[in-house]
Amino acid sequence: MKKTIPIGISMLVIAGMTGCSSENPSAEEKETLTWYTTAGYSPEAPSAATSEYISGNIQSFEKEHPDMDIQISLQSSNIDEAMARLLEQANTGRAPDMAAIDGYMLDRYKEYLQPLDELMEERGIDPDDYLPFAEKVLRGDDGKIYGLYMSTDTRMLYYNKEIIEEPPSTWDEVIEVSNEVQKEGYEGLVLPLGIGEGTSVTSLWPLFWSQGGELVDEEGNPTFGEGKNREAMIRTFETLDRAQEEGAVSKRMASSGQENDANGEVAAGDTAMFLGGSWQAATIEEILGDDFENWEVASLPTVEENDPTVSSAGGWAWGIFAEDPKKQEAAFDFLVNSFISEEGMGEFTSIQGSLPARESVYESDSYNPGAFNDEFLTSLETEAEARPGASKYNEISVQLQTAISQVISGSKEPEQAVDDAWEIVTFGESGESE
Repeated sequence: MKKTIPIGISMLVIAGMTGCSSENPSAEEKETLTWYTTAGYSPEAPSAATSEYISGNIQSFEKEHPDMDIQISLQSSNIDEAMARLLEQANTGRAPDMAAIDGYMLDRYKEYLQPLDELMEERGIDPDDYLPFAEKVLRGDDGKIYGLYMSTDTRMLYYNKEIIEEPPSTWDEVIEVSNEVQKEGYEGLVLPLGIGEGTSVTSLWPLFWSQGGELVDEEGNPTFGEGKNREAMIRTFETLDRAQEEGAVSKRMASSGQENDANGEVAAGDTAMFLGGSWQAATIEEILGDDFENWEVASLPTVEENDPTVSSAGGWAWGIFAEDPKKQEAAFDFLVNSFISEEGMGEFTSIQGSLPARESVYESDSYNPGAFNDEFLTSLETEAEARPGASKYNEISVQLQTAISQVISGSKEPEQAVDDAWEIVTFGESGESE
C-alpha cells in the first residue's frame, strides 16, 4: 500500500519562522518534487542510522532549494509489486520525479527515464567509474546513462579455515571436501536450493553463467531451455543433484530459498562452508564474535576447473523521470549528494553495510569497509553479472527455483525438471509448447 509522507513539514516550519519572500517562498509558491522509494531508503528506514542520514540530507536539500518541497511515497515491501506499480505509473504518464528501482530491472524503465550524461559531466562523475556490471545496466542502447546505481552486493563461498585449509574451486572438490569434513561431524556445505530468489542468484545463475548459459536473448525471450543453454542448465541441475546424491549437500536444502537461511546454521557452530551474500559477513561477524576470524571467502565453485568464475550482483539504482529541467537538476542534486557522490555513497553504504557501486568510493575516506572488502571488490570487478531485466525474468526464476527444489527433494530428475520449467515459461508462445 502506498504511503505518502509530508516531508515538506520541516520546510513549512522554516518558512513560517522566517516569513515569505523570494528567498523563502510560501508553501503555495513551492514546487513539489515527488520521490517514490523503499522504506529502507527513506526517513522511515528501520535502521536509526539510515533514517537519521536520509533525514539530514533532506533537510540540507531543503535549505539549498527553498523553492522545492520533497514529497515521499513509500513502495510496497513486495518488490515485484512495487516495480509493477512504478511501470504502470510510467506507462500512464504519472511517474514520480525520481524513484528507487531494483537495479537489474532498470532496463524496463529506460524509455521513460531521463538521460543523465550532461548532469553527470557537470558534477564530474565518470560513468566508467561504475563497476563493469553496473555501467552495463545503466547504459542504454543509445549509449546514454539512464540511472544512478548506488549500492550493490556479490555472492561468494564462505569457509571456516580452521576446518578447511584450501577452499574448493570446483564442484568435484566441493563434494570431496564436504564429505570429508562430515566424517568429523561438521555440516559440509549450506546453500539455498528451495523456492526463493536466493536460490536463483546464489546457487543457479553463477553456475549456469560460468558455462556460457543465457537465460534470455537480446529481445528478452526465454532461451534457457534451448540448445546449448538447455545443456548448461541441465548440467547445473545435475551437478547440484550429484552433490546431494553423494551426501555433500543435505536434502533439507530444498526448503531453503534465501541466503540468510544459512545464518542460523553458522550460528550453531558446525558449518564448514556456505554460499552466501556479501551482506552476511557483518551478520556472521556479529553472531560469531571472536570466532569470525576463522572465516574466509573465495570465488564460487565451477563445474570444470577451466570454467570462468562468475558471481551475481544485486543492488538498487535511482531513476529520474521528471521532464522539467529544473526538477531534473534538483532531483539529481539530491540523489547525488545523498547516495552517489564519493562522500554520499561512501557514508550511505557504510551505514547500510552494502558495497559501493563506484570503484573510486572504495578509496574514499567516507567509506568504512567491512570484512572481506578487498575480496568482494575483486569479485564485483571481475566476476559479477546482473540478472537480465527482461519482463519474463521473474517467471523464469520462480519456475527454476521450483524445479531445482523438486530435484533436490527427489521428486524429479534434472532433465525432466528443466524441461517442465521451460514448458511452463514458454506455454502459449509457440505451437510446439501448446
